[in-house]
Amino acid sequence: MRGILKETIIIIDILVYKIKKQGGDMTIWILLANSAEAKVLATDNLRVGELKLLREFIHPESRKKISELMTDKPGHYKTDTNAHSAYSKSNPKDVEVEHFALQLAHELKAGLDHNLFKKIIIIAPAHFYGVLKKHFDVPHHIEEVHILKDYTKYTLGKLHVALKDHLLV
Repeated sequence: MRGILKETIIIIDILVYKIKKQGGDMTIWILLANSAEAKVLATDNLRVGELKLLREFIHPESRKKISELMTDKPGHYKTDTNAHSAYSKSNPKDVEVEHFALQLAHELKAGLDHNLFKKIIIIAPAHFYGVLKKHFDVPHHIEEVHILKDYTKYTLGKLHVALKDHLLV
């Protein structure tokens, strides 16, 4: 998990450099996500601004079957008094969704720490949005909009039209 955090910090530093170099002040970030893939987009104006792709994430583990995520049998370990099961009651798919949500939360937090956005639009199915919100709480000074849909397969043009319709801009 530390490797993911370190990688995220490095990539955010690169994004900060690129955005500042382009002279852009992308004040609106859009997180377009589901449990297996996500995109971070930016714009300075939803009415006329173009959407710029900052980063894409793919989490193939979320698409795997439970049988592919689990070992054959739960392990056992022995203590001085009793044998205990090393079996976890967590659903492996839910664990992978949590890992992905945590990775995205770190990305958003890093962008927030570098003051890269003043408004965030989170577009995700309801379940994944709830998991993400457990790990990322938007501060009061940041405007947040959420849309409980899965638009991850939309092209940038189609997404821009859908955002205008949802937000009435």
